Amino acid sequence: MRTILAVFLAFIFLLILFPENILAANIKVPILTYHFIANNPNSKDRARDSLSVPPDKFEAQMDYLSKNDYTPITLDTLYGIYNNQTTAPAKPVVLTFDDGYIDFYTNAFPILRKYNFHVVSFISTELIGGGYYMNWDQIKEIQASGLVTFESHSVTHANLPSLSYAAAYKQMIDSKNILTSQTGYPVNFIAYPYGTSNALVQQAARAAGYVGGLGTWSGKAFGPGINMPRIKVSGFWNIKEFASRLK
Repeated sequence: MRTILAVFLAFIFLLILFPENILAANIKVPILTYHFIANNPNSKDRARDSLSVPPDKFEAQMDYLSKNDYTPITLDTLYGIYNNQTTAPAKPVVLTFDDGYIDFYTNAFPILRKYNFHVVSFISTELIGGGYYMNWDQIKEIQASGLVTFESHSVTHANLPSLSYAAAYKQMIDSKNILTSQTGYPVNFIAYPYGTSNALVQQAARAAGYVGGLGTWSGKAFGPGINMPRIKVSGFWNIKEFASRLK
């Protein structure tokens, strides 16, 4: 009992002295993950169904966020909140898009621009300009809007834990350098391809200069980290299911 009382009193003491630090550390923020913003062209591909959010569903989700006073923020802003450098909005959310598919440019971005939402796009640099992916001109056009921050998804979308430390580091440092060179914007975050990492990969990410990393294990972000959780948005969800994952 005395121990519990001592911990409680210590917490109250710290809350009085450093209220910003205590409150920021307890802010839980949903980081949503999208892949395809398009209808699935292959009805037999059930895995693609889960990863594909049709544009009308996506717009309904953005409309829900707007009407319910959610504020989409970048990961840099999220870290500013956790480091007590930025005041958190009442209902922050981070919208992330993996892989840099062309439908982000054709389908997602016009909707995001309509709602003036800030988002994060994770790019595998070697895939840029391929048949299913955005090219550099499209990336730079979107970036000029000020609404999209481009971050790393490795060079080749490699399964990083299957590589040696040196190879994993090269995937991450090369991607970071290429994106920084092309966009002129500091690349501080990496989303691990397939959501997989281990202690060695995370060590390499830090060595490559990443401030934070993101996996795909489900949950809300509760502080800065090198393997933060995300909530994967399913194409099967209705708007009620979508709303429930934000709470």
